[in-house]
Amino acid sequence: MNKDIVPEHFTLELALFDMVPVILFGVASLILWNSVGGVVLFLGAVICFVSGMLKVLWKIIVVLKKKNVWPLFLQMRIGMPIGFAFLIIGLIIAGVKGNLSAFAAGLLHPLPMIFLVLTVIAMTGMIYCGRKLNSADVKANWIEQICNTVGQGSFMMMVIMASSL
Repeated sequence: MNKDIVPEHFTLELALFDMVPVILFGVASLILWNSVGGVVLFLGAVICFVSGMLKVLWKIIVVLKKKNVWPLFLQMRIGMPIGFAFLIIGLIIAGVKGNLSAFAAGLLHPLPMIFLVLTVIAMTGMIYCGRKLNSADVKANWIEQICNTVGQGSFMMMVIMASSL
């Protein structure tokens, strides 16, 4: 993908489906933040969520206006790593402060652990798709978004279960 390519055959359904994993991640992040706290963790979650929603907006513009607003596509390569770095730092800070112990103990139960494994598998699949498939291809986008939705749904289930145990 580059700034001169306007993906063809993207649909509004694809663009809106792309919103599903972003919302699942947002919900999971709020639950996680509610469990362990921390401004840095919250900031990381917000950065990731906004970056994901801006990518959704990019797809909607591609579909409705047949236009590639390159900064909306490119921002995700910057926003997501920064957001995830803040999330990780926030979790480390929560661990140092002792705010992570109840969540970590809940994570060690079998069901949250299963959802953690599913999350890792789905995210690995998504990364593989992102590297090997053409991001302008509709079928590749559907495959990547299905992997992302499974991964974010699993992440949300893991967080819900680990937070409630």
